[in-house]
Amino acid sequence: MNGRVFLAGGGGPEDSQPLDVEFARAVGGGPLSYWPVAMEPDRHAECQAWIHQVFDPLGVRDIRMWTGEEELSLPDYRGIYIGGGNTYRLLSLVRRWGLLEPLRAYVAAGGVVLGGSAGAALLGADINTVAHLDRNDVKLTETGGADLAAGHGIFVHHRDSDLPREMVWAATYHRPVLALTERANVIVSGNAVTAVGPEPALVVTPGGRRKLAPGTTSYAGSPA
Repeated sequence: MNGRVFLAGGGGPEDSQPLDVEFARAVGGGPLSYWPVAMEPDRHAECQAWIHQVFDPLGVRDIRMWTGEEELSLPDYRGIYIGGGNTYRLLSLVRRWGLLEPLRAYVAAGGVVLGGSAGAALLGADINTVAHLDRNDVKLTETGGADLAAGHGIFVHHRDSDLPREMVWAATYHRPVLALTERANVIVSGNAVTAVGPEPALVVTPGGRRKLAPGTTSYAGSPA
């Protein structure tokens, strides 16, 4: 994987600000493809206003919203931002348009993708990491994600009480977990996972957890 994957734990703009700055540097002026499709369509205008509020001051102003109603050519974009909402709805639309493999190819070719909350879970190994948070109203049965997070499952909106659930998930799926509070954010490049803060990320395995302090890097396959 030659590109980079940016993962936000699900907080507000002040919580993801260090990640957003790094992502904006990678994207430059754009164009940026913004996917608000985890939200219902009647919220897309609100989402569009929000993304401009976040990224216009950072120099990313050419932002084009994908509403899940048309085909999308990923190589046309300097970056992709996948927003929050209901993760099952998000994956359903991504699968409908056959975008999982193009996402993998995009990152392999050097593209940059940011996922926030539902978007972060989508970029992990399997979105059933959000089964305790989101309703599966679309009756999705195939829950495999893009698997662009160095083999990890992504737990967003992490709280300390979630640790037993995360350890069980890691044991069941034989995958490590990246657990992100709403103020924890990471960048994945190949098998390297770097925390960018403000709060530490957690790397969780069946045997326990290890804090990944902002500015430090973990490598997939290293002991927890």
